[in-house]
Amino acid sequence: MSYKEAVRHRQSVIGQEYLITICLQDRQPLFQHFDLARAVVHAFRKMEAQAQASVLAWVVMPDHLHALISLSNPKGLGNTVAHFKIDASRCASRRIPWQKGFHERTLRKADDRKDIARYIILNPVRAGLVASVREYPHWDSVYL
Repeated sequence: MSYKEAVRHRQSVIGQEYLITICLQDRQPLFQHFDLARAVVHAFRKMEAQAQASVLAWVVMPDHLHALISLSNPKGLGNTVAHFKIDASRCASRRIPWQKGFHERTLRKADDRKDIARYIILNPVRAGLVASVREYPHWDSVYL
């Protein structure tokens, strides 16, 4: 199945929570530059301001990001992520070379949101970037 076919068959539900991962092309560590990482943060805020999704937890790693979102956009998750990528580039005042597509996991009612938020924000610690998440500037969570 091609990428376009997979996106066409992706089902999105308003109010559904998704754990998404978006990578940079060739896993370039561009977000190690503070200004580019903050552009992604601004794009998350814009996503909420435009009522496309509520961003419940997120972390920007050097070459990818993770986010737990609750979808609000009736055009679907794919549309929301596409707009997010465009907005992040606009906020950065340069084209960010995103990898095509993204990975998502649909949360079930039984999934513990606090555990998922902890998993997300502890990525820099697991990657050895910092000893404590308090030392890492690019994360947030409504649960913690």
